[in-house]
Amino acid sequence: MIFQRAAIREFTHTAAGVFVALFAILMTTQLIRLLGQAAGGKIASEAVIALLGFGAISYLPVLLSLTLFVAILMTLSRWYRDSEMVVWLASGIPLTAWIKPVLGFVGPPVIVIAILSLLLAPWATQKSEAYRQTMDQRDDVARVSPGAFNESGAADRVFFVESVAGEDGQ
Repeated sequence: MIFQRAAIREFTHTAAGVFVALFAILMTTQLIRLLGQAAGGKIASEAVIALLGFGAISYLPVLLSLTLFVAILMTLSRWYRDSEMVVWLASGIPLTAWIKPVLGFVGPPVIVIAILSLLLAPWATQKSEAYRQTMDQRDDVARVSPGAFNESGAADRVFFVESVAGEDGQ
């Protein structure tokens, strides 16, 4: 039916906008948090991008669920506000007929959310922790970055290396 195609199209466009906005907010806040930790010496600066990617995968199920809810809510409330729903209801379409397009829109993302929740999010969390442990186990010499003050792993001394000589980094 026409209204089902129109509803699914509207849900999809709204969901795309909502997802982009929420994903940008999530990635920005997470990047700021990770950069703060890297500046404080809690994580290695090389690990920021990898941990950002693992975090994005971990938060994706929640983000997609929230996107679906907000997209449906925004679309239906806009249709009521702009009197489009009145037109559909006046043309003889009952309110219960909206269940089918909503379920048709929500069905495929729910499968993706289930796969992300059950498989990819735990994997990303495990890899993130393993990556953090690998970075924490590096010795003080491996943590040296030229031109910056560096704190030792035990936090008992601070050292500064002006530059690294040679190709082998000695």
